[in-house]
Amino acid sequence: MIILFLLIAGNAFILNLVLPWWSVVLPGLFFGYRMHETPIRAFGIGFLAVFLAWGVHSLYIHIASDGILSARIAELFGLMQDWVLIVITAVIGGILSGFATLTSSLLAQSRNKKY
Repeated sequence: MIILFLLIAGNAFILNLVLPWWSVVLPGLFFGYRMHETPIRAFGIGFLAVFLAWGVHSLYIHIASDGILSARIAELFGLMQDWVLIVITAVIGGILSGFATLTSSLLAQSRNKKY
């Protein structure tokens, strides 16, 4: 369980440095299929891994730009606080990875069933 969390979080973080935003689903798809977790646990682990990875990365960008970038984007979307943007970003990443990990876990489970 912890290994799956670390694999998804680490790979998602590294892939997002060089690939587009949707690359966050790739580690969830791959490792969710390989680790054979139950679907509920797979979703939770995938969600939490990327939630923390994107949240930490967003917080780093917020701190590095002294909050200017976050404030301007939050204003663009009509948000009152900068931190709400960071939380929304982390939740979107978590949902994407959670569903990717859930999908691959269900695929592995269906392929392993005996008919």
